[in-house]
Amino acid sequence: MNRVIVTTLYLAIAASLYGQTKSLPVTFDGQIRVRSEADGRDFNNDSDINTYTLMRTRFGARANPTDDVTVYVQIQDSRAFGTEPSTLASTANLDVHQAYFQVSNLWDKNIDLKVGRQEMVYGSQRLIGNVGWSNTGRSFDGVKLSFGKNNNFDLFSMIINEANTPVLGPATPATTAGRESADNSFVGAYYKHRPSSRYKLDVYGLFQSNTQNTLAGDNELNRATVGTYNKGKLNKNLDFETELALQLGKRRGQDVSAYLLSGSVGYTFKTQRKPSVRIGYDYLSGMESGDEDFKAFDTLFATNHKFYGFMDYFINIPVNASGRGLQDFMLKAKIPFGKNWNLNAHYHNFRAAKGAEKNFGNELDLVLNYAYNSVASFQFGLAFFVPGDLVENSFLNDDIGVWSFTTMLVKF
Repeated sequence: MNRVIVTTLYLAIAASLYGQTKSLPVTFDGQIRVRSEADGRDFNNDSDINTYTLMRTRFGARANPTDDVTVYVQIQDSRAFGTEPSTLASTANLDVHQAYFQVSNLWDKNIDLKVGRQEMVYGSQRLIGNVGWSNTGRSFDGVKLSFGKNNNFDLFSMIINEANTPVLGPATPATTAGRESADNSFVGAYYKHRPSSRYKLDVYGLFQSNTQNTLAGDNELNRATVGTYNKGKLNKNLDFETELALQLGKRRGQDVSAYLLSGSVGYTFKTQRKPSVRIGYDYLSGMESGDEDFKAFDTLFATNHKFYGFMDYFINIPVNASGRGLQDFMLKAKIPFGKNWNLNAHYHNFRAAKGAEKNFGNELDLVLNYAYNSVASFQFGLAFFVPGDLVENSFLNDDIGVWSFTTMLVKF
C-alpha cells in the first residue's frame, strides 16, 4: 500500500510539473536494467549453478524553478525476478535513490550548495563511488558545498547512520530527553586541481566517526583518511594513474595505521579503433594476528567491483581479505571491433599483503559490450577464478570458480 501511495504521489507531481513546463522547465530521465547471472563461485564443480535475474528501474525528474536552483528526485525499484509469492502479489521495493536541491552561484560567487540524498563520485572511486554495478547503488544523506569551477574544492557532511529516533509527534519529557550521540557520520574535504586537459590532481582529507561503544569506553571508529589521486597523459598514447592514501585514528580502542598504494600505466595503439592495454599494481596494507595497531586498509565507500575482479571476491575490504590486506597485479586490455562492439579482458593475480601464506588466486574476466543504439546496450560477461591456498582454506573447495552474466540496459 505504501508503495502504491508513493508511486501515485510521484506520478501526480510529475504530471503537474509536466503541465507547467512552459513556466517551470522540467526534464525527465530513467533507465531499466536487467541482468541475468549464472553463479558458480563456490569452487565446487559438483554443486548446482545458481541462476537469477536482477532488475533495476530508475525514473528521475529535474526541475529548475530559477536559473540558479535545481531540484532533482530519482525513484528506484530494485528486485529479483520471481521473488514475489505469486503474479498477483506485490513486494514493496520502491525507494528514493536521490532527492536533493542545489543552489548554484550563491551570492553571485562560484559557490554551490547541494542538500539531500545524493550520489557521490570522487577520483577513481577507490574510496568514494556510487557502485553502479550494484542492483541498488549507493547514495548519501547530507550536505555538500562546492567552491570554484575548474579548480574545485568540496566540503561535505553525510550521515551514514542516525542513532537517535526523530521526534515526530508532540514534544514530551520522554521524547525530548537528551541522549548521548551514537551516530555514524562521514565528512570530508576534496580538492580537484586541473592545470591542463592532460593532467588532473586531487587531494583529499576524509573523516569517519562512529560513536557507538562496541567496547566499554571506546568508540567504534574515529578514523581519518588523507591522500592524493593523479591521472594524466605522458603523450598521445601513454597515460598513467596513481593513488596514495594513509589512514590514522582509532578503531575499537586500537590505533589505526594503514595505507593504500596504487599505480598503473596504459597504452593506446595508433590504429583506427584504438585498442589499449594497461598494467598496474595495488597494495592495500594488512595485519597479522599479533599486531597491536590496526593496519588493514579500509576502502570506505569504494566501487571495488571495477578494481578487484568482477567476480566480487574482494568487494568488502578489509573483511573479504580477512584483514591480511591485498596485493593486486593486474593486466587489462580493451579491443574494439566492428562498429559498436568491444571486448574487455582483465587478468588479476591476488595476494595477501601480510601472513605466511599469501596466495589468494588468479582471476580472468571477459566482458563483451555491444551498443545497439544511443539508448540500448548489451553486456555479456564470463569470468574464471583459480583459487590459491587462502581461498581454498576459506571455501573448503579447490575447483575453478565460474561466473557469467548478460545485461540489457535502456537509458532515456
